Amino acid sequence: MSYNIPSEIDCEASGNKVRLSIDGLSTYWIDRDDLFFQRIDNGSLNQEFLIKHIKKEIQIKNTLDDGISLFKSQKYAKAIEKLDDVLFYDSEYGEALMYKSYCLCSQGHFVKALRHYRRAVRSDDALNDFEYYRTLLAKANDERSNFPKLKLNIYAGDEHFSKGEFQSAIESYNRALQDSSKFKQKILSKLLNKKATAYLKLDDFEKALECFGESLYVGANDYAIFGKGICEYELDLDIDSEFCRCLDISKRQMLKQAMVLKNRGYMDDSLRILNFLRENHFKKDDFYDKMMMLI
Repeated sequence: MSYNIPSEIDCEASGNKVRLSIDGLSTYWIDRDDLFFQRIDNGSLNQEFLIKHIKKEIQIKNTLDDGISLFKSQKYAKAIEKLDDVLFYDSEYGEALMYKSYCLCSQGHFVKALRHYRRAVRSDDALNDFEYYRTLLAKANDERSNFPKLKLNIYAGDEHFSKGEFQSAIESYNRALQDSSKFKQKILSKLLNKKATAYLKLDDFEKALECFGESLYVGANDYAIFGKGICEYELDLDIDSEFCRCLDISKRQMLKQAMVLKNRGYMDDSLRILNFLRENHFKKDDFYDKMMMLI
């Protein structure tokens, strides 16, 4: 399939490999049929910030290729860090999701690997690998069957949550929390955040606020700071100053954070976050429209 590549991009060829560059920034040598060409097709790019968009796509492509190289060197944890950087920029970047699935599978986390594989295929059905899926499905089922009771309750909660069954999710998380002393600090905070998020989905901001507070008592974490701030906003309470800084959360959460800060009069803090988002999101979608309306 041929793509309409912007004339601003220089293309250097060597055999079956090409290297794309713009303003001194270039990709590694990539195959002529690399999926990256689809991402830099003129129809996929934001014409308002064309050069910036192309350069960001090249940077992210290089990060992806670094992650793939680390995977092939069996440096799975470091590979996942690179792939997570790609997925922060684009949470539906198919190749990044697929290689994260490979990394997780190689680490023995088959249930998580299956989840990422399914997301990868939903993003791009060309990534469908039936043999890998069949093997992964069997290993994920074996892993689930060997889960201790605590983990089974968390997994059940996650399944309920994914189906929109938020009250059932809370009940499963509560069963896991009955033995909270058995959890490491980081895992306990995550579990409390999961429970709090289910309450958010039910618009029960008082209980969500209580859970986020418990999570922060266990250990400082940016997601709980974000959730606590959202609850305080919805309950018309004073927002903690920690909520005003750039938090380590997803882009959609950061957009919500910027909106809350703007509505509460923290204009400089809101704009700082929006400017960061503007440098990390160029695709003209609903997120882009909402972001530009706030700026």
